[in-house]
Amino acid sequence: MKKKSKKMFLYGAAGFAVVVTLIWPMLPMVGGEDRLSSIPMSGPDFESREVKLKEHEIRFLDGAQAIQRIIKPRGGSKLSMSVIDGSGNRHAVHDPSYCFAGGGWKMVQQREVALSSGKALLMSLSKEGQMMEAMWFFDDGHQQFTSSVTYWLRASLRRATRGWSGPRSWSCFEQSRVSRWIGKDSVK
Repeated sequence: MKKKSKKMFLYGAAGFAVVVTLIWPMLPMVGGEDRLSSIPMSGPDFESREVKLKEHEIRFLDGAQAIQRIIKPRGGSKLSMSVIDGSGNRHAVHDPSYCFAGGGWKMVQQREVALSSGKALLMSLSKEGQMMEAMWFFDDGHQQFTSSVTYWLRASLRRATRGWSGPRSWSCFEQSRVSRWIGKDSVK
């Protein structure tokens, strides 16, 4: 009888695991509001223009939401900004230095810089005699941080708890050299 009880328990546990595995991804996330739409297009010291994502970028994101903008600070040079919310695909959010390296950019220097609620990583990059600066960070709505491991742990915990463990994080990076994908009709 004892052996039969163990077997029944194991079958029951396996059945429960299968049901949870199938149903869990269909449950809605808590706090799934669209934070990207809350990023202002303009302010007292800047204006910006949305840049439409290209088809290959949308495919790469595979469910993650993103925005790209050209920002023109008052009295400053244009910069491009990309923000990715990985709630739909946490694998789309990563340290952007991988993308820069894949694009042929070499790291000249990097250092952490203090932000109002955390820190960012400022990188100087070079490619074929051109220089560019880029700054990036992860943001959870309360603080900014640069650890990919911290991002992945928070994203995994948030996914496992269906959002109850805390706010979702996003990745933000800005670069000083406005890339070729921008076009001539950007913010003047």
